[in-house]
Amino acid sequence: MILSIDSLSVYLGYKEILKGGAMSFTANGGEIIGILGPNGSGKSTLLRAISGIIKNDAGRITFDGKDTEPLKTKERARIFAHVTQSEHFAAAYTVLESVLMGRYPHLRRFENYSAQDIEIARISMRRLSLEGFEKRIVTELSGGESARVAIARALAQDTPVLLLDEPTAALDPKYSLNIMRVARELADEGKIVIAAIHDMNLAMLATDRLIFLKEGTIISDRASGDVDGRILEYIYDIPWELFTTGTNNRKVAFPLE
Repeated sequence: MILSIDSLSVYLGYKEILKGGAMSFTANGGEIIGILGPNGSGKSTLLRAISGIIKNDAGRITFDGKDTEPLKTKERARIFAHVTQSEHFAAAYTVLESVLMGRYPHLRRFENYSAQDIEIARISMRRLSLEGFEKRIVTELSGGESARVAIARALAQDTPVLLLDEPTAALDPKYSLNIMRVARELADEGKIVIAAIHDMNLAMLATDRLIFLKEGTIISDRASGDVDGRILEYIYDIPWELFTTGTNNRKVAFPLE
């Protein structure tokens, strides 16, 4: 299972947000890839282009050798599950109903949700520690709870590629680690997980590869354990200090200004 991004270019208005001359990489089944970079570097745009929310102006996205551009919406939704930064629930559905909506791409026309669909939704909720939330109304949840419901809905979609845009931004450390643990479980099942992350230490802890963006360009694509202060200073324009800590000799990074 291979997702390939080849010379991807995206314009918003007259500005090229993703620069096709330096926007190419591949992702393999079993990998968690972190997308990092300062605000405005193109992280969210990249994920939106991969999922098809926005169209690319040049370049090509393929999944298992097939161009994704001609795919219909439902076909694309059987490949990519995308949780955006701005996920919110405007209608007063229950949590179970909201998570169950992730099963929609798998339904035939006029088909109702099956008992299997409901069980998949419940399993997805349990993975996000949402037991007991089934009848709660999504519009009455906290920001962190809503974020977990949105991710549970994406899990219920059961796609080979999961795209997460700042999945832990609204979460406390416990649930942040839980999200990344679930991401690892999905990767171990052979799925591709690509996540835009701001937390450098969480990114180094929980991913296999880190792709650093700056001004719409891929600056570096490296193993998570190979991060050093030079690349961080170049990307973020401030110096960093890295330490090795813990029983697994994990690196941790701290900005110095």
